Amino acid sequence: MIPLSVLFTRVFKLGATAYGGPGMISHIKETTVNRYGWVKEGEFMRGVALCQLIPGATMVQIVTYIGYRMRGIWGALAAAVAFVLPAFIAILVLSTIYFKYHSLWFIQALFKGLGAIVVAIILNACITFGRPIFKDWKVILIAAAAFLAIYKKINLPYILLTGGLLSIIIWGLLK
Repeated sequence: MIPLSVLFTRVFKLGATAYGGPGMISHIKETTVNRYGWVKEGEFMRGVALCQLIPGATMVQIVTYIGYRMRGIWGALAAAVAFVLPAFIAILVLSTIYFKYHSLWFIQALFKGLGAIVVAIILNACITFGRPIFKDWKVILIAAAAFLAIYKKINLPYILLTGGLLSIIIWGLLK
């Protein structure tokens, strides 16, 4: 059985390198399944599916699930705290710097540049996730409709429900 201190340290390192959204799932899988062998791939995928069903930060939920599988409730707590702690420290430091020095020209320049980098990261994620998916005109049509609905500020649960129903009709009933 892995010591809680080792679980905490390794998940802390994972949290410190957790950049991006859903793309992090593969990084967490690589670390927890392939590198450390904490859980088997099937168990990891079941955990991901479970975490997708409930609201909240999916990456935190996944490492919490793995911590629970490793060491029970204390493992879950250690993994959750360890994963969130690096981001908490970073945002605390950056917020302090920003609110104390936001009027300085180089801080303003820094945040303008960081904003551009965030947009580039999001565009890269769109291309990376979109490339294998957008091979069918029906998928492109659903994505365009979803984008328009998001642009028109329609609530996301309605978009997901409508997209899911359309998918069932297109690829299930009309197949």
